[in-house]
Formats: sequence, structure tokens, C-alpha cells
Amino acid sequence: MRLYSIILALALALPAAAPLPAAAPAGAVLDYRLRVRTGDEAVPEELAFRLETLPALVTRNRVKQPRMGGWRIGPAPSGTAPTPAMLVRILGLCYFSGPGEQAVPLAQSLTLGGRRCRLWQVPPPPGVAAYIYLAEVAPHLLALAYLSAVPPGGDPRSVELHLTGLSVGPRTAPAEEGTALLKTLHRWAAPRPVLAVDGDPAGMATEEVP
Repeated sequence: MRLYSIILALALALPAAAPLPAAAPAGAVLDYRLRVRTGDEAVPEELAFRLETLPALVTRNRVKQPRMGGWRIGPAPSGTAPTPAMLVRILGLCYFSGPGEQAVPLAQSLTLGGRRCRLWQVPPPPGVAAYIYLAEVAPHLLALAYLSAVPPGGDPRSVELHLTGLSVGPRTAPAEEGTALLKTLHRWAAPRPVLAVDGDPAGMATEEVP
């Protein structure tokens, strides 16, 4: 039931997406809605941002052409924009790359940007409370469609990302750091190095990385 609730929420969010440029860029443009709850807030703050991928550089090297481009993140044309500091943290929650070994294809799909996109799921590492769904926006190219997570450390208390708009250009390529989300999840799951207390190995303890 959780998956179908997520699919329904994504479908309902799409008509409210900010309009994308009339002429699609060479790369991809993805608009997201972010809900973040900090401290003791009962109602999460709702923000909007845009992720743009940069096409791989075209060179005269006939031996090996580059396969990956870059990406950048910034405020969406409409909606409340995250602070610059928050934008930096958000980039660590994004995904724009190939399926990889961790993504599992699902039978469900969504219509995004006028195209039918198959959904994939990424199981979170043990101990991490998160739901992650990716959309196949081009052959063998996945983008984050939905993320709901409770980061360790309690700051923020929870984050939720919805893909609300999509445009894929003719030269769209995976981002070089496109699997940043997976690295963040594994960092959340990793304990800090074990430290001795007062020099006594028996008093050692571990701590989760925020």
C-alpha cells in the first residue's frame, strides 16, 4: 500500500509543476518539491528547487568520448527557494545516473514530462529509515522520483522530495556525481570510528554519523 500511495502522490503533484522552458535544453531539467521538518515543527516547510544536468562535453577524441556530464542545483522558477546552505545539502540527496546494482525494477510506471517512466526502488542500508524510488527518464538512465527519509542526528527531523516536472534534452547524460544519494545513505548508516574511553578498550562505544 505504501508504494501505491507514493505513486498517487506523485501523479497528483505533476499538474502543479512549474512550467519548463519552451525549448528543451541539451541536458535534463528536473523540478522538485521539498518538504523538510526541523526541530519541533508540527508542519513541514515546503520549498522548491530545480536540478539541471549538463551534457557531456563533445571532443574530437575519437578513441574515447566522455560519457558523463555535470549537474547543478538552484531555485525553481516558482515556490519558496531553499537557502544556499540547504541547496548544498540537497545535492547530496539527488540521483541522476544508471540503475547500478542497488536499484530494483518495479512493475509500476509513471508519466513524467509526457513520457512513460518505469519505476525502480532502492532498498536503504540497514538502520536507515527511508523510501527511495527512481524513474527511468531515458533508456538506462534513472532520476530520483521520490525520497522520504529520517536523517540520523535529528537535524532535520525528516525530508521528503517529490519530482514534479521533467524535461529531457537530446544530449542528456548521467551526472558524474549522479549517485550522490547512495553515498549519503551509506554515510548515514556507517558508525563513527570506535574510540577507547580512558584508554580502556572495554569502554569503547560507537556513534552514528549525522
